[in-house]
Amino acid sequence: MSVFPLAAAETVAGFDHVVARLHELEAGAASPYGHCDLGEEAGVVEELLLRAGAGELASLAAFGGDVLGDDGVGTVCTLLSVDEVVRGHGFLAAVGIEALTGGIADVPAATIAGGRVPHGYADEVAELVGELTRLFETAARDGLCLVYLFEG
Repeated sequence: MSVFPLAAAETVAGFDHVVARLHELEAGAASPYGHCDLGEEAGVVEELLLRAGAGELASLAAFGGDVLGDDGVGTVCTLLSVDEVVRGHGFLAAVGIEALTGGIADVPAATIAGGRVPHGYADEVAELVGELTRLFETAARDGLCLVYLFEG
């Protein structure tokens, strides 16, 4: 799953436009914002946020909010509004990356395949949380939405 900032006006252009924009970014198109690939770790990120007290923001930050579109064959796009991005950024900034990722070894076995945290995994997740936090910061600062694209 990829997450990237996008102007609200571009999200109005619809699902196909948003998917095309992400593919441009993945192909190396210039962007001052970049993107974050949460991949299969979105569930772990959600669990870390829940443990930090994020409540409903945990699911929003890990998986996005309203569905922008679904092609019916495995690609789904969700969206966080500017207001949701600002709320998410406020929480992430207040808690901090270290506090969020400090308990990675305690994430329930059901969240991590195989039930054990592999060597280096905590560092990978901490890096992802850092990337996601920076996207929230940039998007909140510049009044952008965050788009989540699941490609199955």
